[in-house]
Formats: sequence, C-alpha cells, structure tokens
Amino acid sequence: MPEYRWSHYLTAPWELLDEWYRAVKFGIRNLYQWFPVIWSDRHYTSDGLFKVMHHKLVLMQRELGRNPYYVGADRDLHTMHVCEMLLDRYFAHNYADKCREQHREKWGEMRSFFEPSYDNSTGDVEPDACRWFTDWPRATNPKLEAKAKKESRRCLEQERELADQDIQYLLKLLSKHYRSWD
Repeated sequence: MPEYRWSHYLTAPWELLDEWYRAVKFGIRNLYQWFPVIWSDRHYTSDGLFKVMHHKLVLMQRELGRNPYYVGADRDLHTMHVCEMLLDRYFAHNYADKCREQHREKWGEMRSFFEPSYDNSTGDVEPDACRWFTDWPRATNPKLEAKAKKESRRCLEQERELADQDIQYLLKLLSKHYRSWD
C-alpha cells in the first residue's frame, strides 16, 4: 500500500477503501497460492528453501508473461525459466542415473542388509547394535568388493558435484539478475 499522509485520505476517502479492498483480495489469493508450499515445508531442509524459490519463480514468470511491462522482460523471463529448470533438475535427483546404470550392469544390483552385532568372545548377539552390509553379486572376492564400493562412492560424489554445480549456477543467476526483477 502506498504511504500517504492522513490528510490525503480526507480528500479522497475512496482510495483508502480501494487500497483495503486490494490488500484483502491479494492477501487471500496469496494464501491460496502459497498454502501447499508452506504446508509441506519443514524448517530443517534445504529442499524447503528451494521449493519456495521454485514456487516464487513460477509465480513471477506467470505475472511477467501476462504483463511484460519493460524492455528486458523477455530476457528476464528466459533467465527465470532457466532458474526454474535448474530447480526442477535438482528436485528430480537423477544426476547419477547413467553412472548407477553402468555400475549395475558391471556389478549387478546392489544388495544391502542389516545384521545384529555379534560378540565373538562371549557369543552374545547385541540386538541394539546393528551393522550395515552391502554387496554385489559379481563382486566375488574382497578385492572386487572394494573396487565395486569405490566405484559406487564415485557415483555418489559425481551426483553431489553435479547438484552443487546446478545450485551454484542458480545462485549466480539470482545474484546477477534479482535487482531487475523488482
């Protein structure tokens, strides 16, 4: 709402009513649009932050697409779309699919299981302490198993690097263009 002096509203009281009407109308619309995003948000995850950013970018693109009121609007729409695609790719979590598929073809499907800890000296089973084991059907000896584990870690590292690269590019675009999106 524009900030006028109180004397302005004495001479034009209909503007005060119009401002209150618009404030209530757009406030209710915002509650409706943002409710699903806010409802699913958890305060301890970065995904929540990125979901809010994604939703905001979608709403900004929709509004700017309807009313491109300045010269660089097409460029800004494109930049917003690139940011949206980066966030979509981040949410998809499929950065290492090709690497995992090659690993699966080479070593077979990874099997993971938990086993309770066993104390060899006393022969007792500790139900509270478990160990996690991972193996692959084609890793038949400890040397091959170590190699398969190393390659699996490399796939995870590749996934993290590509996700970090997308987020860094997203933040670079946002830091470069956010002022023109006022």
